[in-house]
Amino acid sequence: FKCANCHYETNNKDNFKRHLLRHTDSKEFTCTKCDYATYDKHYFKRHLLKHIDSKKFKCANCDYETNDKYILKQHLLKHADSKQLKCANCDYETNDKHYFKRHLLKHTDSKDFKCAKCDYETYDKQYFKLHLL
Repeated sequence: FKCANCHYETNNKDNFKRHLLRHTDSKEFTCTKCDYATYDKHYFKRHLLKHIDSKKFKCANCDYETNDKYILKQHLLKHADSKQLKCANCDYETNDKHYFKRHLLKHTDSKDFKCAKCDYETYDKQYFKLHLL
């Protein structure tokens, strides 16, 4: 399954359906403690953990604490000496799949996000959102 709006691809139909919601304005789940809103129940549940004062998971290498096991796993990668993912086009290295995929877009000519008010264009949705501010 390939997304027509961005570079996302997957073999999983459910993941593809969830991804397509990113391109809609529908934000069914809204946090009552802050302005966070999302289309995804899973992301919403993970967000709610941020509002709990006591932190359940603690890093053994530094003072970092979190309520999210996945976030702790991502944090622990920062302490790893060797980087598992290495870019073939430059000297970029990381242990984070998300950042690696995002980095690889820098080496493509495809710039899917184009500003209607100026000539700014980018491959990255987050950079585009920042530009619009």
